[in-house]
Amino acid sequence: MIDSEEATTSEIERLLPNEIILYIFSFIPPKELVSKVTLVCHKFNKLLENREYWKGKIKSRQNVHLADCELKHSDFDARKSYVAIYEQKERWNNWENQTLKTAFGHSATVDSVVLFNKNSKRFCLSGSRDRSIRLWDIENIERNEDIDGNRWTIGINDNAHQGWIWNIAKDRENDDVFYTTSWDSTVKSWEITESTIREKQNVRVGSAAQCVSCLPETNEIVCTTFAKRVAVIDKRSFAISGEYNVHKRAVIALAVQGNIIYTSGEDRLLVMVDRRNMSKPILLNYCPNAYKSYLSIHNNQLLTATSDGNVSIFSAQKLSILNTYKVGIFTRQVIIYRGAHLVMAKQNRGFKFSVHTPGIRSSPICESSELATEPAKFDYLPSSRTLAIGNGDSSIVFCLPRGSEEQEEEIEVQESQENNV
Repeated sequence: MIDSEEATTSEIERLLPNEIILYIFSFIPPKELVSKVTLVCHKFNKLLENREYWKGKIKSRQNVHLADCELKHSDFDARKSYVAIYEQKERWNNWENQTLKTAFGHSATVDSVVLFNKNSKRFCLSGSRDRSIRLWDIENIERNEDIDGNRWTIGINDNAHQGWIWNIAKDRENDDVFYTTSWDSTVKSWEITESTIREKQNVRVGSAAQCVSCLPETNEIVCTTFAKRVAVIDKRSFAISGEYNVHKRAVIALAVQGNIIYTSGEDRLLVMVDRRNMSKPILLNYCPNAYKSYLSIHNNQLLTATSDGNVSIFSAQKLSILNTYKVGIFTRQVIIYRGAHLVMAKQNRGFKFSVHTPGIRSSPICESSELATEPAKFDYLPSSRTLAIGNGDSSIVFCLPRGSEEQEEEIEVQESQENNV
C-alpha cells in the first residue's frame, strides 16, 4: 500500500513543472526552504541545490550584484549567501526596532570588543584604555540581571597591560584563548577559566602594538605596530617568527586570508604579503587622498574604511577597486559578512552606524540615529544577531533584535489603545 503523503508528493512532481514549483518556493522564507522543504522529497532537494537558482534570486529578488572574485572563491555558497542577505535585511529593517542595553564597568574608552558563542551562550570580551579586560554575559545583560552570582561582568583582569589595550582577537581553534595588543609594546595571550582571565604568555614587539589577527593556515598570529613593523608570532613559543617593514608610518589596519597578510598604514599604503615569502610584498596600492583606517576580508573581497568618509571594496587577489561609496566625512570601521557590509562613520555632527548590501553595487539597508557618544570599535555576531559598540565614555552598547516578548507586549498595548479609541 502506498503512503498517502508519498502519493501526494508524487502527484505534485508529476503534475507541476519545475518552473511552477520554483515559483511556489518564492513565497516561502529562505530559511524554511533550506531547513525544511529540502527534506520533503528528492526532487525538491535537487531543485534547491541548484547554484544558479540561488544566484538568480540574489540578483533578481535581493537586487545584489556579487563580485566575480567572490563567485569564484572555493567557499562561496549561493544558497547560504541568499539566506544571509535575506536575514540581514530582516535584522536591520528598522534601527528603531533595536533593543539597546548600555553596560558600564570600564573607566576609560573601550577600544576593542569581541563577540563569541560558547556552549550555546553569548559572551563579549572588551579591552579598554583603563588597561583592563572584561568578560560579559550577554544573556544576563539582555535579562537586566546584575546581581551576585548572576552578574553582567563574569570575568575581569584589572591590570592586564601597562598601557592602553588597543585590540583583541579570539583564537580560531580554542574558545577559551584570545590575544591582546597594547600601547605598552606587548602582545599577550590569555585563557578564560571558570573564575578568572589568566595571562598565558607575552612578547615585546618594540613599540606600541596595534592590530592582531590569527593566521588560519599556520599556528601563528600577526600584529602591527606604531613603528612601521608587522610581526608574526608563533602561538606555541610566543616568539617572533617573522616580520616585514614595508610601511613608512604607523601600521593601523590588518586583515588575513589563508597565508596572505593585508596591512594599511598612515603612509596611505595598502600592502599584500605572503607569509611564506615575506622578503617582498606581492602587491602595493597607494591612495594619495586618504589612508585606510580599517580592513575586513571575506571570500576574496577586501572591504576598507577610508579617512575621507568612503567605503571601498577591493579584489583581494589583485588589489583592484570594485566599488566605492560615500558614508560620511571619516569612516572609522567596516566589517564584511556574507550578508552585509557594516559601517561606522562620522557625519557632520556625530557618528552613525549603517548597514549596506554586499557586492559591487551596495545600497543602504539601515542607518542609526546619531549615536549619543563617540564610538571606538564595534563587533557583530551573525549567529546571535548581536551588535556590540565600545564607546569613548567607557560604556558598551549592546544592540539586540527585539525579542518575541517585547513584540507581544507592544501588540497588546496597540490593541488596548485601539479598543479604547
